[in-house]
Amino acid sequence: MLQRLKSFRFKKNYRGQSFVELALVLPILLLLLLGVTEVAFYIGAYMDVLDLTRETARFASARDPFALTGDLNCSTTDELNFYYDSACMISPPAGSANCVLSEYCNGFNPYISFNPATDDVVISVFTITGTSVSDQWPAPNGRWALSNVNFVSHTDTTFTPDDSPSSLTDNFRKDCEGNVIRSEPYFTEAEVESRLLNTSPHEKGYVAVEVYYCYNQVFNIPLFSIFVPNPIQIHAYTLMPLPGSIPTPTPIP
Repeated sequence: MLQRLKSFRFKKNYRGQSFVELALVLPILLLLLLGVTEVAFYIGAYMDVLDLTRETARFASARDPFALTGDLNCSTTDELNFYYDSACMISPPAGSANCVLSEYCNGFNPYISFNPATDDVVISVFTITGTSVSDQWPAPNGRWALSNVNFVSHTDTTFTPDDSPSSLTDNFRKDCEGNVIRSEPYFTEAEVESRLLNTSPHEKGYVAVEVYYCYNQVFNIPLFSIFVPNPIQIHAYTLMPLPGSIPTPTPIP
């Protein structure tokens, strides 16, 4: 009888130990599961933003980069403002729930909601002569690109390529907390030149599309914010040939 009682107590203590171990390990497992899920959401958002830069670059690559009319309307096709209409590809589709006014929406973006206070779209055009950049539009220290366009309510209607930086808030210069961390976009003349091959044709044109997007964590796990900022900035870009900016040879009289 005494032997059975000792055996029963041993089994009972062992079962209690298992519950204690489970209580200690379960929160860690849940954090790992939430972390993996959060990473999956982040990768999905990055891929969405990357696809938007590709679609925008494809649209821009077939247009005239020197067409800068006053038509700031995503839904019209009769007048082209190269920078604005290209950036329209990043807007919500016309007729979607996120598109309040159709004139500001006609794009491929049903998922990502851009915040004009933190996010930015940068479109730059380069002309290559020989092995160096001979021209860049918009000009450096002028307006780099189309910044702070709110495709839902469209608060910025004053875009021209020569706008003064002092009159505009270029979000690409900042992180998601508003701290200035860069003075220029990723694609500069030096960056483009570093990608050129000496064996390729020397007369080329390129369009660079960059998106700076602040991703807000879905679960907002407190422990993660110690290591990963929330929101965290996603920077995706596409560099694509642009025939319209290839230098034209000067005719010999």
